[in-house]
Amino acid sequence: MTEVVILLGSNINPAENIRRGAIELCKQIPVLRSSSVWLTPAIGASGPDFYNAAVLCETDQTADYLKFNLLRPIEEKLGRVRTSNKYAPRTLDLDVIMSGSSVLEPRLWETAFMLLPVSELIPDFSHPTSGESLSVLAKKMAPGSGAIRIENFPLFLENEPD
Repeated sequence: MTEVVILLGSNINPAENIRRGAIELCKQIPVLRSSSVWLTPAIGASGPDFYNAAVLCETDQTADYLKFNLLRPIEEKLGRVRTSNKYAPRTLDLDVIMSGSSVLEPRLWETAFMLLPVSELIPDFSHPTSGESLSVLAKKMAPGSGAIRIENFPLFLENEPD
């Protein structure tokens, strides 16, 4: 079994859709832990701010298998419409950004919407060059990022995974 980190994001009815996405995910893959939910500015285009969170899961599937056979069907179920604009608003975006100790999304180190939630799940994971941990990088990034941790917004309403 491999631990994977899946990032959830939404900026269309985000409070409802990020929670619905997390619940759908739990139905299909063991979720070990979840991060806080963060409000972050849209990147790449003007648009509503995003709700973002990360979950640590356990699987015996590859990242590609998860993307096409688990995550995309959940996105579609929640009304995600893919367009040529990869920065367009969306009901739900699900991405595998880490698998085991491999970072699959190099922007993890430089974007608040990834770094802040993931740093809550695996705070001691270190940057391959600088050696700084995710928690140290998050503390440096948070003040100027425009990101806000949403207080009292658990990703799961009930039956939080252990």
